[in-house]
Amino acid sequence: MGMKETITQVLKDLVLPELHTLKGEIGQVKSRLTTVEQRLDDFRSRFEAIDQHLVDQSRRIDETRTELILRIDQQTARIDQQAARIDQQAVRIDELTIQVSALVQEVAKMRQDSAVLADVLRRLAVLEEKVAA
Repeated sequence: MGMKETITQVLKDLVLPELHTLKGEIGQVKSRLTTVEQRLDDFRSRFEAIDQHLVDQSRRIDETRTELILRIDQQTARIDQQAARIDQQAVRIDELTIQVSALVQEVAKMRQDSAVLADVLRRLAVLEEKVAA
């Protein structure tokens, strides 16, 4: 055997088993990488679903907020209308109170005038009796 063949045989005996071992390890690493990549894809899909859910929830919250603001504005307008009506009623009540007060004063005057008139009539009756006698 020549030197070249001896060196080739020694290299084959030393390097080839190491290469086979490295190939096996590389295969295992590739398998693990594939598994990790699959898990990362699964996480990415989950995160995309969560992100979409959050976007939907945000949209719903915005719609609800807009609807609530509209309802609050409508209720505020109704409250303002009721307050205006109450104010009108208060003015009317005040006017009626003034009218009732004026009527009470008129009734008091009429009672006083009635008492004076009754006194005049009584005195007139006394005078008529004196004149008739």
